[in-house]
Amino acid sequence: MRTMRWAGALAAVLLCLLATALPALAQVAITPQIYTIDLGQQPHRTYSFRLMNFSKAAIPIAVSVVNWTMNEKGQIEPAPLQEQSLAPWLQINPTRFVLPPEGSQVVRFAIRPAVPLTAGEHRAMIYFSQQAEGPRPKGTFRVLFQLGAAVYARVPPYTMLGEILSAKPDAHGVRFEVRNTGTATARMIGQYVVWRQDAVPAGGPWPARLGETDFRPPPGMVASGALPLDADLPGLTRSVQLEFDDKQGLQPGRYVLFLRGTFGTSGIDRELRFSVPTARK
Repeated sequence: MRTMRWAGALAAVLLCLLATALPALAQVAITPQIYTIDLGQQPHRTYSFRLMNFSKAAIPIAVSVVNWTMNEKGQIEPAPLQEQSLAPWLQINPTRFVLPPEGSQVVRFAIRPAVPLTAGEHRAMIYFSQQAEGPRPKGTFRVLFQLGAAVYARVPPYTMLGEILSAKPDAHGVRFEVRNTGTATARMIGQYVVWRQDAVPAGGPWPARLGETDFRPPPGMVASGALPLDADLPGLTRSVQLEFDDKQGLQPGRYVLFLRGTFGTSGIDRELRFSVPTARK
């Protein structure tokens, strides 16, 4: 999984307490990792997460919720609470429990604002934090995990207006500079393909079977895949990196990159020509 990216999921945050030996980390997962809720369509519904324990030890868990935002590097940051913040209006049950060994626990939540939420997007992060048990033996590590699950609540009318300001391809991928001028989080959804410039098929770069497991592309296609699903929050301008699957990178030569898809409600349809120079000795 890529380093802490938000296109449809959130990575675990490990909280380490300083000491001298490291036990095995707890094997815990949560599903789903993201909820996107339209409060205009389902204002009173109850939602749920399932926390799963794959280890053979019981794990005490505490649940908390915070307000959050994102910086230009795509890093999650806490944000001060305001009247329109979503976090205070999440009702969660249970907030403390013991996750059974090789078992699971359902945690439900509902959104019950005491004030009308304004149009646009409101976000909260629900944290599932392992709790320490007993005193820590002298000369040992205590490693506690924390899993975060994001809740995006949207009040109509809202807009998702992602824009690619620049796209700079090289031998290993594409560096995008993007911004969102809408009022709700936008993500790029679509595909890319890279062809050698002298081998682009006459019928275009998008064969009908592109993406099927048994599809064998004509000679000349050197890379393909999905566009990055990194979240771009309203009002945010940030960099997003697309990495080609082949870690060795493209060979020296001239190429054409095709991008097709959507960025929120905005369409993506780009053709970029670029060259990979011969490495200097």
